[in-house]
Amino acid sequence: MQKGKRNKLAVVFSGDFPEGNTKNARLKIIANELKEKNWDCYFLSAFPYKFSKTLNHKQPKRWNGFKIIFFSLSRKYPILFPLRALQISLAQVVILYWTIFRAHHYTAFYYYNPRWTDTLLSLYVNTLLGRKCIVDQTELFSSGGNKKWHESEEKIIAKRATVLFVISKKLEEHYKTIRSRPTYLFPILIDTERFKTDTKEQNGLMGYIGSFAAKDGIYLLLEALRILIQNGEELTLRLIGYNPEVDKLKAKVKEMGIEDRVEITGTVTYKEIPWLLNECDTLLMNRDSSNFSTYGYPIKLGEYFACLKPVVMSDGKGFSEDFEDRNEVFKYEVDNAISLAEVLTYRYRSIGESDAIAKRGQQYALDYFDSVKLGGFLSTVLNEL
Repeated sequence: MQKGKRNKLAVVFSGDFPEGNTKNARLKIIANELKEKNWDCYFLSAFPYKFSKTLNHKQPKRWNGFKIIFFSLSRKYPILFPLRALQISLAQVVILYWTIFRAHHYTAFYYYNPRWTDTLLSLYVNTLLGRKCIVDQTELFSSGGNKKWHESEEKIIAKRATVLFVISKKLEEHYKTIRSRPTYLFPILIDTERFKTDTKEQNGLMGYIGSFAAKDGIYLLLEALRILIQNGEELTLRLIGYNPEVDKLKAKVKEMGIEDRVEITGTVTYKEIPWLLNECDTLLMNRDSSNFSTYGYPIKLGEYFACLKPVVMSDGKGFSEDFEDRNEVFKYEVDNAISLAEVLTYRYRSIGESDAIAKRGQQYALDYFDSVKLGGFLSTVLNEL
């Protein structure tokens, strides 16, 4: 490491950096924590991600004082596939040029979920050039489609990464079978102080924040809400965050006749998230039963815990196995709207128990997800490269 100078960490990822995009919440927290530990982060974005198809606002050149370098010639997501393919190809050329001729200015490199279509080639070349590269893996893409293609990515990552971080125990188990060097469990990071607000809680307001991907099962939440309304419950659901298919969602809400009980915020800023969550009195953590859902670990769960709110969670495989029903969370049967409605009914009938569960959930976040502790671990790893 550079004695007497501030170290430079290139955080390389695919996607955008709009305000309120939870996809990048992990990277933002890492940058904030390392700033106090003699490391300056530089965000290097490959090209727009698919969630930008309907995103109207511009991508920033800086976030919280950190510089954002954008490799793509265009910040817009092309609708036509040939233009998208051209965008990716040109970005690969730019990334490769940067890797070979410009990347030597950085002390180390932090690759977030690298793939062949974005930043994996840069990782490969950087390690061939003897540079220190951390890989942060938060998903197992081979558990979805294009299995062989993604398995080849995972083998490169396992072989080439100087340090490999994985976000869940399931991912750790997977990479230990294909990697000879150590693999480190690096869980979600939560700035718990950020979620301490003086917001007034609204009774009966349930909250969900997320990417609105298929695995999130948003329509199951809507169906559970409809059941609760039919049963006479005075509850409202707040859906927080950017949804690329918001028109489809609004049409579904209207079709179900629950539009007066569903609030759709759309894109929100990073600073608004704690306030919007803390106005809710219950927070929902849903995942479907797909294999892809098994390996990730949603940062929203730690944010929920930090808010000191009861969390109602599906009981699928993966991260939910870390928690005990009616201890840190309330659990319901995965992919079952009736079960979710029943558990929510119980939660609102059991105020004292709900408060106790919320406190244990918050303590879990302080024990295992606290960004100060994990930031210290990360800086130690970087300093020892």
